[in-house]
Amino acid sequence: MSLKKRVSRIGGLTSDIIKSAESASNERGPTLTTTPDEITRLWNHEYGKALRACLSRAEVREIVSVGRRKAWPQLNDGAARIGSMREFEERASDLGAELRIAKMAWPSGLAVLGFYLGGDSGLDGRPLICLNGAHHPAAIATAFLHEVGHHVTAKLFSNRDESVQLSRQTGYEAHLVDPRELAADVLVSLGMYPRNMAAQLFDPGSQRKNTGSAEPQNESSPAAKAVAATARRYGLNLGSLSIQKMLQYQAGLVHFTRLRQALLDEYGL
Repeated sequence: MSLKKRVSRIGGLTSDIIKSAESASNERGPTLTTTPDEITRLWNHEYGKALRACLSRAEVREIVSVGRRKAWPQLNDGAARIGSMREFEERASDLGAELRIAKMAWPSGLAVLGFYLGGDSGLDGRPLICLNGAHHPAAIATAFLHEVGHHVTAKLFSNRDESVQLSRQTGYEAHLVDPRELAADVLVSLGMYPRNMAAQLFDPGSQRKNTGSAEPQNESSPAAKAVAATARRYGLNLGSLSIQKMLQYQAGLVHFTRLRQALLDEYGL
């Protein structure tokens, strides 16, 4: 297939996926946006219980092992950094995938962070990672980590008909009951909070380990402090963003932070 035709096919697939997102949005409301209620539910969700129900200790360790072997040798040893688009493209190529950037700045488009088309998706050539370039660099980097997570763990879930993985900056609650999505999120969480950092931020000896209960939502809690510190570390000034982006990014920060906390408490990672 010529490059021109291949790019055209990628554009068509992107358009189809966005149309599906917009159709889903029309069933629920005018746009695909995160709400304050969703963020509150993420804070109050029992992440430890959800993690245990979705992925066992052995499965999580296998996911981490695959991630380290195939993509990130320093996973859980050092914090992930924000790379350039060229770096992402080169990294994807090294992993046997192709990277494409599509700027989707309209409201329902912004709800899409990126997507992954696996080798069984019908796309000619290599698997495809597509990122939404309309987002903040930190959000794009998170999307890249997540989609690479799908790519490197694909064989672990090869018996599932999920060749198209659509990542949104909303709907994280659904990830907590979806092993494939949660597997990719595990790798993102370990990249954001490596072992030493997580041990300093979270107390693995708290009662959460025994009860699976949620962290109280208050500014002095370890998770809330971690969310604020991570936003600063990655240059996310939430107050300077549009309401949609602010809520989207806040939801992502809460989700990956609570998940990292659960990984430490439940499985000692």
